[in-house]
Amino acid sequence: MHATRFNSLSQLAAVMAGFVITILLLESEALATWANRLDIGPTRSKAVQMTTALHKALRPLGVERVRDTSLDGLDRLGWSDDPARLLAAREKYQFGSARSASPCDLAAHTPNAGGQKSALATSAKTPVPSSVPRVTPLTPLLPYVQGQPRVVALVGDSMMAVGLSDVLLRQTASDQNVRVMKAFKSGTGLARPDVFDWMQEYPAMIGDGKPDAIIVAIGANDGQGFVENGKTLAFGSDEWVKVYQQRTAVFLSLLTQNGAHVVWVGLPPMKSRSYNDHAAEINRIAYSVVSQNPQATWWNPEVYIGDEAGGFRELLTASGGKTIRIRAADGIHLSDEGAALLAPELIRWINAAPPSNTAQVTRPVTAVAHRQ
Repeated sequence: MHATRFNSLSQLAAVMAGFVITILLLESEALATWANRLDIGPTRSKAVQMTTALHKALRPLGVERVRDTSLDGLDRLGWSDDPARLLAAREKYQFGSARSASPCDLAAHTPNAGGQKSALATSAKTPVPSSVPRVTPLTPLLPYVQGQPRVVALVGDSMMAVGLSDVLLRQTASDQNVRVMKAFKSGTGLARPDVFDWMQEYPAMIGDGKPDAIIVAIGANDGQGFVENGKTLAFGSDEWVKVYQQRTAVFLSLLTQNGAHVVWVGLPPMKSRSYNDHAAEINRIAYSVVSQNPQATWWNPEVYIGDEAGGFRELLTASGGKTIRIRAADGIHLSDEGAALLAPELIRWINAAPPSNTAQVTRPVTAVAHRQ
């Protein structure tokens, strides 16, 4: 019995070793990419050094060409969750070009090419305020034309994907005058284009669609340092702020290049004090950019879901006395009930109703004395 067990364990160990070796052979480049995407710090430096050395040693074997060929075939079939890869595959196999649009292409071929350059110049001159306004009125849209649905894009990271998009999609599902496009992906942001480049991915996400109204919720993953031109920039440093401000401006210019109007939903108060401080910095930078664009409004969700002092609030008591959770358990995202507090104002904006009287912003429910 002992020999049988030993043989079984030996076989298991051999299988596991073979699996690890196969992964290393096929995915050494992916491991190096993963290491580069880690947050800036000592762990990332060591991981980059190890995975880069491994990839360099294994590359001459040519094993990864098999992987790349397989992935290329899957992209051709449409089996990828990366819109930019799918777009590149369509261009390659339908039009004979493997080249996908780049930010430079966008600047060269879009009517508002100069707008991106001016956005960079403007952002560099715009000071970041010490605070953001609690109430920002939404600039009304022109009334939609009967029989021509308003095209609305929902854009962003998990702050859009979790809660907010679900509620907005449900509440517009039966509206024949609105057509909603989904252009969001969790775990992304503007700080790390090496992880997910919105300048590449957004055009691929919307394809031929031309939204005339866009709701953006992004920035929850951006409170981290990054590398720019080979130099590590610490989060919140002057150079970091300048680069992030420029990236925000260029992205906003991309969103508005075809005349679309944008509501940029600010990050809500966060449960963790340090995370909340990072979110506040992201909000101030985004506001400094968005407030300079006549086609965009930075919109503060704090008055709808924050406590009386503007801080994090997890629970509310509805008018019937029922306690509801308006934030997810992670203290970051909105629950569906929390997102539902933001939806009415956004739906009114989509439907081109007159702007709300900002002096009379009311809370639909009464807060419970829970601040965590």
